[in-house]
Amino acid sequence: MLNQIEEARHAELKKMCAELKVPAPPEIFINLEVRDKDGKVTFKDKQRGHSWTRNFYNYVFSVAGATGGGGVNTFNAGYMAMKETGGTVMYDASYLPRVNLGYTAGAGDAAYGIVVGTSDTAFSANHHTLQALIAHGTGSGQFSYQAQAAGSKAYTAGTKTWKSTLTRIFNNNSEGSITVKETGLYYGGASPFYNNSNMKWMNERTVLSPAVAVAVGAQLTVTYEISMDFSAIDT
Repeated sequence: MLNQIEEARHAELKKMCAELKVPAPPEIFINLEVRDKDGKVTFKDKQRGHSWTRNFYNYVFSVAGATGGGGVNTFNAGYMAMKETGGTVMYDASYLPRVNLGYTAGAGDAAYGIVVGTSDTAFSANHHTLQALIAHGTGSGQFSYQAQAAGSKAYTAGTKTWKSTLTRIFNNNSEGSITVKETGLYYGGASPFYNNSNMKWMNERTVLSPAVAVAVGAQLTVTYEISMDFSAIDT
């Protein structure tokens, strides 16, 4: 559920950015919908995501400033490096990743795209994975991950805003209810320094409030709306 006081502050921030001719930060909204085995909607909510990770900040700066990792094998404040979901720190000065897979993922692939988990551990910018990723499958505590296509982008001339919409469906084909408490965005890129091998890193993690219970046979649809206000330059 959206906090209207907070939404008003975000609107004020975007207005100030436009006046100062500086880019407004990208915003996240997460739409959640659960349908039971008969197709009836049992839960529907929209929440604001606040939780861009250090990976996201470092990636944006590395692109804008054409930097690398700084040559120090440390992922923390004061270091320009990235940490993959598997735990590897990309720190070489020429690691600069480029877009490869993005958020596109095939059916059954929980390594890229929108992912979900069961932990409500408080967010930390240094998180590089969900704290309790729900695996793909039909066993206990598992979801059947459906394929995720590339995001669809659209420009709204009235608000001078670009928006990318990313959607993924998760089916609970296990034998018990699963409560989703966290969502995230796993990004796939490639690094020339590392033989153009695919890198996987988490750009965002949101701890949901409220959490979402998905009963046996039910289907969860998670839609990320990532938008950015261009009114500072689109006059």
